[in-house]
Amino acid sequence: MMRNYSLLLVVSLLALTGCGAIHNAIGPDRAESELRDAVEAPVTLSGAESPFCAVPVVSEPSLAPAVAAIPPAPYEATLYFILDTDELTPESKIEARNIYNEIISRQIAEAIVVGHTDTSASHAYNQTLSLERANKVRQDLIDIGVPANIIRTSGVGETDLLIETADGVREPRNRRVKIDVR
Repeated sequence: MMRNYSLLLVVSLLALTGCGAIHNAIGPDRAESELRDAVEAPVTLSGAESPFCAVPVVSEPSLAPAVAAIPPAPYEATLYFILDTDELTPESKIEARNIYNEIISRQIAEAIVVGHTDTSASHAYNQTLSLERANKVRQDLIDIGVPANIIRTSGVGETDLLIETADGVREPRNRRVKIDVR
């Protein structure tokens, strides 16, 4: 009995494979059809407006004056100083050129220059030195064309350390001037 089922199964499978002949997707008699010819026909464009193209939107009056009135983003930079002087480090002398070029390329309304020191000297001495450093950078800005009346300077001595240290510690990253232009 099992043998009869196996034979029936084999015959059925052979019959089904005969029905599965490979034909063209369009039909067994023709490799092409009118529908395919129409779809693959070249597109002819005319000078008339296409119903598929959006109509240009007429924009509001020009926003260029409003956009031009938006102030540029603020710019901040830091310059570092040699111990116990208002002289820039060699690296900062090189970087100062880039910073100053960036500043003069902007339309600025205000420049804030803040001098800092490390904690290696007395509080009073550091206060004076930080202001000298700020004034040195202020003069550099004036020399490159920044109007003196828009530059504000201050010295904070050792009161706003970038790197927290104990009193009497020499920390080069604390000997700096921060420049903020807007």
